[in-house]
Amino acid sequence: MSKIVCIYSLERDHTTDFLQCLCDHICTTLSAVQIGYDVDSDDDTLEEIYDAVKKADTVLFLGHGTSDSLFASGSDETELFGKANVMLLANKRLFLLACNSAEFIKKYKLTNAIGFGKMPTSLDDARHWKNLHKTTIEDFSKSDIEIYNTALVDALCNSISLETISDYSLFRERFKFQVSREIVKCLIQHKDKENYRKIADLLFYLQKGNPRMDSL
Repeated sequence: MSKIVCIYSLERDHTTDFLQCLCDHICTTLSAVQIGYDVDSDDDTLEEIYDAVKKADTVLFLGHGTSDSLFASGSDETELFGKANVMLLANKRLFLLACNSAEFIKKYKLTNAIGFGKMPTSLDDARHWKNLHKTTIEDFSKSDIEIYNTALVDALCNSISLETISDYSLFRERFKFQVSREIVKCLIQHKDKENYRKIADLLFYLQKGNPRMDSL
């Protein structure tokens, strides 16, 4: 049986707390082992994380990223993977849920991998980007972000299974279907929110442009 690890920060990080239930789903459904980094703890040092990745066949990463790096911690921007050690991810099945992870995959020519573009999962993202996919998001409230995040996590939880993690084409089709359901829910259940149509638009672009795959 293949070994699956899920990298998810062990420290409290308000920008990724909403992913805890997704991590739990992954660990339960895929029998994955959670590993992570905490700047205030000696648990799971970087060396231990790298050792677990070396032994794994499939690596799922839930956190922050850029086109150059994936970060171990959201609070101190400790680089987990970048130019110096990206070879550790070579020849692994990769699922990288982080902003700009699709560009990260493309830049380092990683294969058999799924990545994503920009996802406004925090108020900081909304204030910093201001506009995304021609949609103004700088006026988003905490509630708007929570609706988007819940839709993202629900779509992923309903898409990730032992079957889809071994067949990324199937995962992508299932994810698109689940995001479509979340768009309908948003339009029906959140009409009382001023930005409900904007949230639905962002979910549409999530469905249209993500996830991006690089196959073997």
